[in-house]
Amino acid sequence: MTGEIVLGYDGQEGSKAALVTAVAVATAFKRPLVIAFGYAPTAMGGEVADISASVQAIGEKLTAEAAAEAHKLDPSVDVTTELVNDRPADAVLRAADTYDALAIVVGATGRGPITGALLGSVTYQIVHRSKRPVLVVPLP
Repeated sequence: MTGEIVLGYDGQEGSKAALVTAVAVATAFKRPLVIAFGYAPTAMGGEVADISASVQAIGEKLTAEAAAEAHKLDPSVDVTTELVNDRPADAVLRAADTYDALAIVVGATGRGPITGALLGSVTYQIVHRSKRPVLVVPLP
C-alpha cells in the first residue's frame, strides 16, 4: 500500500509524544501507520555486528511496545513495524520512500540548536533531507 504515515520511533519521550500524534494523523487520514526504527551503529571501526544485533533487539522490543500503545490509542489503526539496518535518520527516510509515505512524524529532541548541531539530530536530518512533509511533535 502507499501513503502510509511513517513514525520515527526510538522510545524516548519525544518519540512517545510523536506516537500519539502519528496515530491521530493515521486515523484522520484513514492511512496505515508504520513505526520505523533504525539500528545500524555509528561506524567507529572494529567489529560492530554484536552492537548491531543488540540494538536491533532493542528496536524489536521498542517497536512492539509502540505498536501495542498505538492500538490502545485507536484499535482500528493498521500498524506495521519496520526495523531498518541503517542509521536512524536514513532508516526513517528509507521507510518513507518504501511506503511512499503521506507524511513522516517525529518527536522533538529537546536539545537546543547548538547542542543539536554539534551532536547531530535525527529530527533535524529528517526535516532537512525529506522530500515529504514532516510533522515535528514538541515535547509535552
